[in-house]
Amino acid sequence: MIQSKKTRQFFRFLILLLFIVNLSTAVAQKKETDNTKSSKAATAEKESPKTAPPEEETEPLLPKIEAMQVPTVEELLKKPPVDWVVLENDFVLIVEPVYPRPDTLGQLEAALKESYSWPKPKSKEEIDEQRKTRASYNFLILTLVNDKENPEYRIQRKSVKQVIHHEDQILKRIDVLLNDNDLKTAFEMLLILDRKHRDWPGFKQREQRLLFLEARDKQKSQQYDNALAFIGDLHDRAPEYPGLSKLAGEVIDVIMTQSVKAGAFRKAHYYLKRLATMFPRQQIVTKWEAEFLNQSNTILTQAEQEANQNHFQQAIQLVYQASIVWPANPRLREALLRYHNRYPVINIGVLETALEKSPYFLERDSTRRHQKLTQIPLFEVGRVDQTPQYQSRFFEQWEPTDLGRRADFVLRHSYATWESHPMLMAADITRFLRNKITPGNSQYDERFDSYVRSVSTTSPFTFSIYFDRVPLRTEWLLSLPIEAPPIWENVAVEPESETATPGIFVSSRFVVDQKTPNEVRYIRAIPEPSDLRDLNIAQINEIRYPNFEKSFQALLLGEVSVLPFLPAKLISFFQEQEEFNVVQSEIPLSHVLQFNPESKPLKIVELRRALAYAIDRNKILNETLLHESKLLNGRLITAPYYTGLQVYNQQVPQREYNYPLAVALTVASQNKLGRNFRPLNMLCDPNPEAQEAAQEMIKAWARAGIHVILIPNTPAEAEKKDLKWDIVYRTVSMTEPVTELWPFLTVGKGAQIESLKIFPDWMRQKLIELDEATDWETATELLKKLQQQLYSMAHIIPLWEIDQFHVFRTNIKGYADRPLNFYDNVEQWITTPLYPKVETFTQK
Repeated sequence: MIQSKKTRQFFRFLILLLFIVNLSTAVAQKKETDNTKSSKAATAEKESPKTAPPEEETEPLLPKIEAMQVPTVEELLKKPPVDWVVLENDFVLIVEPVYPRPDTLGQLEAALKESYSWPKPKSKEEIDEQRKTRASYNFLILTLVNDKENPEYRIQRKSVKQVIHHEDQILKRIDVLLNDNDLKTAFEMLLILDRKHRDWPGFKQREQRLLFLEARDKQKSQQYDNALAFIGDLHDRAPEYPGLSKLAGEVIDVIMTQSVKAGAFRKAHYYLKRLATMFPRQQIVTKWEAEFLNQSNTILTQAEQEANQNHFQQAIQLVYQASIVWPANPRLREALLRYHNRYPVINIGVLETALEKSPYFLERDSTRRHQKLTQIPLFEVGRVDQTPQYQSRFFEQWEPTDLGRRADFVLRHSYATWESHPMLMAADITRFLRNKITPGNSQYDERFDSYVRSVSTTSPFTFSIYFDRVPLRTEWLLSLPIEAPPIWENVAVEPESETATPGIFVSSRFVVDQKTPNEVRYIRAIPEPSDLRDLNIAQINEIRYPNFEKSFQALLLGEVSVLPFLPAKLISFFQEQEEFNVVQSEIPLSHVLQFNPESKPLKIVELRRALAYAIDRNKILNETLLHESKLLNGRLITAPYYTGLQVYNQQVPQREYNYPLAVALTVASQNKLGRNFRPLNMLCDPNPEAQEAAQEMIKAWARAGIHVILIPNTPAEAEKKDLKWDIVYRTVSMTEPVTELWPFLTVGKGAQIESLKIFPDWMRQKLIELDEATDWETATELLKKLQQQLYSMAHIIPLWEIDQFHVFRTNIKGYADRPLNFYDNVEQWITTPLYPKVETFTQK
């Protein structure tokens, strides 16, 4: 109340003073009084000095602006908002918020000037109304704080020097917080101000200063990416902000130094481009561009020196390294064309390599690729038309004689220049085959020995095989690689060449030249002659990526040129791109659940059937794997092999999803097992599709009351000697199930009589009968019956087959239109140089 009294006294004193000197600079009165002069007000003004207490006369009537303290954060947030009205003599009135705002005085002045351009009034009433309105622009309506008696006053605008609004006080407090480096509180106050009055004058300046201080603070704490985020935000708002260019250069210089030290040149290029986009003339940009160019030129000089010594493998690797260091180097294009044509290299993006340690001990996609790339069997499937059709790279002819009891073979005398395997002699084959029929030898094969009686060589390029029993197909029996060093080790590939590379087998195609945790390098077992005009693939690099998203990004950026695996949701994307070709494999990939024959719980047929009935195969196939894609086909299956084969029994009905039956069978199996009903351990193929489907099946089994634990595909699990598993999720690609089903069912134990002990009597008998079949009709009939029995007894749970697709860049030619395997015809692949795109190397 003392402050209110002082305020009223000041008003009265000011009016009296102005009245005496005949100046009407300020007028204050109550709004409730008439427009005429009030005698009561004049009397109050005259009496005010007499009624004031003596002790108040010595105190200042109102505070001056220099004595006003910036309100604290708590005062600004918790107390009602007030404005400061600064008078000409620097006294301050504390009032409730005045209007219009912001810039109250400026808006009143502008309104007054605009009033002189109003339309000419047409009546006396309009003249009076305009005059009254125009006169109001010369006054401020004030409501004093804490004055309950006479709170409202009117004061002439010319008597006011400045109006400091509540929002201006918040800005002043923000300035104090920024000076004290209390950035968090300053940010919160800015948010409050933005909510109170968006775009308040001075808000943007404080916001920009806060961003700058935040960036500098993150720089000091070595959070460089966060610092760059603030720098980029500030640059978008105020590109010329003082000190911003220098700060950005300092931050990015540190990031690039760390990136180059770690060999992450793409990351360094990305940040360099960011800096050059914001500040093209920054010294750091010039510095690093010169550094990258010099380093790239040094590597290209080394490549030229290697090429002069005919070390083209080292030369092309150095050129690729130089392209990574600085893709904008003008010398790169000529060097890449020169050395790539002499030593073609192709990079392939994979999700795993065959040399990785994994608890999944069965054949997987990476091992299938590795075997196809490194081995050439004597006979291999060339195409599938209900039955597999075989071909051979080594034989000119092969003929069965003596009613199939003997087969004569004639080897080729010469090979094409693109073929990468060593010269194969009859002695190489006979030596290897004799080892397979010699008990006690490390290469002994019991099943092969049951067919073959003896092998004899008749000339360097001819040999004969004598059979104890006629095989269903001679080609299948010999569809194996000759894993032995060539007898003629000094076979000359070129006049200047020395000997064959150590460690190369007779059937070697490509061999592992170098391996790292994230890359396996394959080179030809036998290089092509150097005098050829056009050379085929000389080296293949399988580069591992942690997930498909990263491999997909690498393909788009040009790091790799091929992806062996393409999920359904991306097929249409690549088919629409002109720089890519999508190729479909001839044989789909079959997904199968198989049980450990030695697992006690899974010997209970009720539990196996419960596992089968609990999963909705159709839903998982369409929603989880195919993503409702119409371009990728998938089908439910009842056998672990291709539905297009003649031996596939189309009459076996599909097992429908039945949750109530699955629960009932689970309860029945629990009653049989009692305390032994433990959680089941499941191995799963590393294939991303299989991993995703496995998670869905585990959820479905859990709903039915069966707890299944997925064993991680990690090296730590692979190191365990006693790997305990009950279920395995496999992916297979069978072309000859008559002979491949036995080793498939034994889960890695091979096709030996001893391996059949784990099966029931009826299954052992059926597998032996199938193996002893001598004609195709009998074998087909036996296999179809066995398929029906295996499916009904749930010894295996065939899930679905999915078409496989591969994607190639258009710079690669020569691959098969419908390959059986990814690396079919790989020796004849032709690739042209893929020149680095500078813009792709600047993407993080």
